[in-house]
Amino acid sequence: MNTVKIILSICLLTCTAGCSADVTEISDIALVTATGIDYDKKTKKYTFTSYCLLPTTTSTANTGKLSDWVVSASGSSILDAAKKLRSQVGKTLIWQHNKFIIIGEGAARYSFYEIMDFMIRNRQIRITSFLFVSKGRAVNLLHMNTETEDLLSNDLLGKVRNEKDWGRSISQSIQNIANWNTDPYRGFVAGKISKSRHSFKSKDALSLSGGSVFNHGKWVGWLDEQDVLVVHLLSDKSKWKNLTFSESFPFHDSNVTLHFKLDKQSIQCRDTDGPTVDIHLSLTSTVGEIEHYLSVDKLDTIIQLEHAASTFLENKIKHSLSHFQKDLNVDVIGFSDLFYQHYPKEWAALKHKWSDIYPTIPVQAHVTVKIDKLGLNQYLGDH
Repeated sequence: MNTVKIILSICLLTCTAGCSADVTEISDIALVTATGIDYDKKTKKYTFTSYCLLPTTTSTANTGKLSDWVVSASGSSILDAAKKLRSQVGKTLIWQHNKFIIIGEGAARYSFYEIMDFMIRNRQIRITSFLFVSKGRAVNLLHMNTETEDLLSNDLLGKVRNEKDWGRSISQSIQNIANWNTDPYRGFVAGKISKSRHSFKSKDALSLSGGSVFNHGKWVGWLDEQDVLVVHLLSDKSKWKNLTFSESFPFHDSNVTLHFKLDKQSIQCRDTDGPTVDIHLSLTSTVGEIEHYLSVDKLDTIIQLEHAASTFLENKIKHSLSHFQKDLNVDVIGFSDLFYQHYPKEWAALKHKWSDIYPTIPVQAHVTVKIDKLGLNQYLGDH
């Protein structure tokens, strides 16, 4: 009886041997890690671009390595362009590893609503992907080589990680942008990607620097690096808790560079005799560079330096807030959210004329800087 069972088992195993026609081989796939979307206003055509990684399996020595490949297609809609892209490639495109959506400047300016609608409805688009607006066409940037000679997606991911070490670029997920995009009262800042050239280099390189402003679902314009830093400082804690940045400013006929870290942040709104906002920031800093000799070992000098640093950052924040309120008239910080949360009854009356009230709101910025390290392991105590 046992012998019969063994024979039957062997027969069944023989029947199950072989490869299924439905199996997708590794050599048949392409991993999409970055996507570009462009729009031409004149032709009313979309260009859909995929930056793909191809597993190399042609030899045992190359197994597991990846090579990059960029492919584009154009169509009357984003979906049409994406479908044409699939008809042009001889690979199965896998989107689960897509990390970046790069929207060309023209597409952001004229067709951002359609792009967001496409991304939210498409199940293959990861809502955790980072969204950037490119200076110029996205397809051109996706064809660029990186300075590190690494894969473009790896290079961009490294630049996103480095954001916390200088604070002049900003990376936002599609999920966050989708939440803000439908808010009729506040705007938001997304990332900006462009090509730049250092004076000592002959080739262009990809750069994440500055930001792009949106309001009412439409692209408004660019933000410079300093304004983006202020956006970080006044955002929720997830954006500033690991942020460190450096600033240089004049002090006693010298230039001093301090390295800052934000410890506490408080943004309070009031609506008594009219809406007002009070901002309080507490930062610790270390001395980085001093252009000329300063007697930083004296307590009076340190107190004066801390005061100078506090005043410098206060003025920087006030300058950016004035730009947001009066020049752009875009609530990129989210003051409207604060009034809605803390003064819901008053907000019911404010919201109908928010675009007129927001530019006139008095905002007070209070910055306290404490220097806790001079360098060479010289720490300062309480003073």
